[in-house]
Amino acid sequence: MRRTGRTLLIGAVALLTVAAAVPAPAAAQDPEPAFVVDLAESGDAAVSVTYAFDLDTDAERQAFRELRDNESAREAYAARFGDRLRSVAANAENASGREMAVEDVTIDVATDDRTGVVTLSADWRGLAATTDGGLAVTEPFASGFAPDRQFVIALPDGYEASEVAPEPASSGDGRLTWSAGTDLDGFELVAAESGGGDAATADGDRSTAADGPGFGVAAALAGLVAAALLARRRA
Repeated sequence: MRRTGRTLLIGAVALLTVAAAVPAPAAAQDPEPAFVVDLAESGDAAVSVTYAFDLDTDAERQAFRELRDNESAREAYAARFGDRLRSVAANAENASGREMAVEDVTIDVATDDRTGVVTLSADWRGLAATTDGGLAVTEPFASGFAPDRQFVIALPDGYEASEVAPEPASSGDGRLTWSAGTDLDGFELVAAESGGGDAATADGDRSTAADGPGFGVAAALAGLVAAALLARRRA
């Protein structure tokens, strides 16, 4: 799942060169690449995508430090991430009839020994359907979402899953985890407060307009690096 150090060196320096032209995260605590959805009882969610890069040489580590310290480059990257999520949220909103919004997009760049960690995070309002005591999640994950990294949904404290499809690779402590590459077509998760409450239903909450595998979110880095590298070659 990690990009090679050479790719990082080229990409990070290139991103700094063309930052103006391209557009809380638990990321630094766990550098394993992951797409994490941390649900709240309200149906809102904190969403984060983590990238990890091997930093094997001094040059690679210096390139990563330059990315970490360049505010305009980080802001441009966060803006692109926010735009992609808002597009997906708009499609899911139209399908569900439930108001959604993506807000407070942030980026965190850190190092963990010889690993560079980039985490993009946002608050997604109205991601889950709610009833009194229950939550349900289908779209935007049920149609066209193919995680290229570990996919995790963290339930609110005191909640447990009553229905889930497909089955997660692991679960425990209120976290359900699907492996990278899992086919999530028809995804459904229904959760309720332990010992009571009516679970939300997911009826009618279907869409066919998700923005391609992984929403294109995880592919954003590769796209930015490729565009930046081409710009440098033309310079």
